[in-house]
Amino acid sequence: MHIFCGRGIVFIMAFLDETMQKLGMSGGAACRVCVYPEAGAVAEGCRGLYYYSPVCVKLRTRGGMVVIEGSALTVGDSCEEEIILRGKVSCVRWE
Repeated sequence: MHIFCGRGIVFIMAFLDETMQKLGMSGGAACRVCVYPEAGAVAEGCRGLYYYSPVCVKLRTRGGMVVIEGSALTVGDSCEEEIILRGKVSCVRWE
């Protein structure tokens, strides 16, 4: 399922948690990704970096994986539950 594709769009994945709560289901993605297509992305609430290459980054979450694709991707700053990616983001999807 593609969650984000294109230019100039900022997408926040918080709707997944909200939808799960409204349906009375626990869990959810618990990961929010703000995308800045020409600059990179900020992922909050992820459980860590699962896979990295300059064209694809996979982040672990409670509910699965968030896959961020693009070009010249590098991991900037990171802390316990936040990762900053730099580079040109072309797509964010859920696995």
